[in-house]
Amino acid sequence: MEGVPDVTRNIVRAVGSVDLAVKALAADESEDAQTFIRFRERISPSDLRRTTLEEQFTAAGISARRFIEVLTGALMQQCQDVTKMMVAVAQPKVVQATIKAATDQVPIVADIGDRRVVVGHTNGDTKAMEIFHKATGFLPTPKGSNTTINLNQNNLNANVESGNDGEPGELQSMDDFLLDMQDVVAPQAQLPAPRETVPVIVPEVEYLDAEV
Repeated sequence: MEGVPDVTRNIVRAVGSVDLAVKALAADESEDAQTFIRFRERISPSDLRRTTLEEQFTAAGISARRFIEVLTGALMQQCQDVTKMMVAVAQPKVVQATIKAATDQVPIVADIGDRRVVVGHTNGDTKAMEIFHKATGFLPTPKGSNTTINLNQNNLNANVESGNDGEPGELQSMDDFLLDMQDVVAPQAQLPAPRETVPVIVPEVEYLDAEV
């Protein structure tokens, strides 16, 4: 057991107990999970009380890192399955509530003379109508704006200067590459070139001939 880290404390803090972790692994179909479960089933109840979880998965030929990975994967898969079951059970109720909100009409009452008369009805919740139309495909689902930067082989080759013999030269410096990337992502506005200004009075420069 030299070098095997203590993982039981973190497992109990995350899962709740060792028994719950073992049950999660028993319901998983991965090879390492079933290897650990089969090995643990061969241990007598007295030895289970005397040995630690680290000793058990080490004796089964599973490292601590791999044991955590298998347990995490089993828990994630089971949580996804439970979430899907909850969604499947609640979906008819949510759809029914959405349709009711979209079609529910409230009477519009007006006082005419000495009587209160229903003159019309409201049209229901417009937001529920929009959700219903998008869910049924009557209205298209808007797509968000995406910015795609295509760094293909041609763009990468542009950063390499070719020598006279056609062989690739030195790579572009990281500073120049980041500046080029910034121009691609957020190009700066093209500013007009500065106008050359010539002073009104320009002093004459006298050249002297001198022999060296």
